[in-house]
Amino acid sequence: MSRRRNILFLTNRVPFPPNKGDKIRSFNILKHLAKTYCVHVGAFIDDPLDWKYKSDVEALCRKDAGDEQDYDFGEVHLLGLNPAVQKVMSLKGLLTGGSLTIPFYASQAMQSWVDELLAKRPIEKVLVFSSPMAQFVSGPAYSHLRRVADFVDIDSDKWAQYAKSKSWPMSWIYGREAKTL
Repeated sequence: MSRRRNILFLTNRVPFPPNKGDKIRSFNILKHLAKTYCVHVGAFIDDPLDWKYKSDVEALCRKDAGDEQDYDFGEVHLLGLNPAVQKVMSLKGLLTGGSLTIPFYASQAMQSWVDELLAKRPIEKVLVFSSPMAQFVSGPAYSHLRRVADFVDIDSDKWAQYAKSKSWPMSWIYGREAKTL
């Protein structure tokens, strides 16, 4: 009996419950992937109430495609995100000339989990859901992976639209983010 292939699914928000636009989309993608793949999910939780859904995500990653063989089940790695703290962390982008979004989601804990997972599992494919999650599989060390990014919504355009509707200094910050992201 052959085992299902492994895929890594990285998303900026836990894909459950499917009650908001991006969560509805990521949930349905996860549900679809779980039919064919052993899915490993790395995601952030920005609402403390969402911790109660960890078991729901784990259940989706434990699908066995109707076979009772002992498959390697997908791992789920969720990290709490404090939006207030992350906003301060995002200011690094101002100092480096980069975007604010990338350092907002920067996490050594997530990077370590991704690297450890890739070292121990035969993962060849990665689906990145939302542009800031690409940082965890970027660079030459990950060139052997087939990486696909679902930008969900075009964040740079979203920031450009915000810039047009806000007054200074937010118009400048949003305009800058549109260009750097």
